[in-house]
Amino acid sequence: MDSRPVPFESLSVRSMNFGQHWRTPDVPLISYFLELPGAYFVAFLAEPEQLPALIEDTRRFPEPTEALDRALIDADFPGAADAVKHPVLARELARFFAHEALLRWLGDGPPDLEPGFVLNSVDKVLLGPTGLLLEGQGRTSGITVAYQDV
Repeated sequence: MDSRPVPFESLSVRSMNFGQHWRTPDVPLISYFLELPGAYFVAFLAEPEQLPALIEDTRRFPEPTEALDRALIDADFPGAADAVKHPVLARELARFFAHEALLRWLGDGPPDLEPGFVLNSVDKVLLGPTGLLLEGQGRTSGITVAYQDV
């Protein structure tokens, strides 16, 4: 957080209004950079409600002008392990699933370890050789905020 390492247990994800500005005045923003393990991301994609559901939807209602649909079609609808080997498809899947994968990994309750941080955005996404690299912004936990900012 802000260029210093912190344990994963000190992080959580804002699920309600993720990516929106904080309504509480003067919430200090912090920057984060983290990596979710590649094996975790592949297992996440393989869950029935993730990539298989997306493939089913794309087959039934293809949107060839959408980058993710086009990448799925071009790669011939691969399974999770093969999907991450297709550079264009891997990039689009990482962008599409970044928030949900982050939310599943960290949870949206209070951090298990204080001082903690609540992540609020995913501004950059890269599927690297060892995992899903994410950058964004958040705030420190343990401060009083408006209901919408939980």
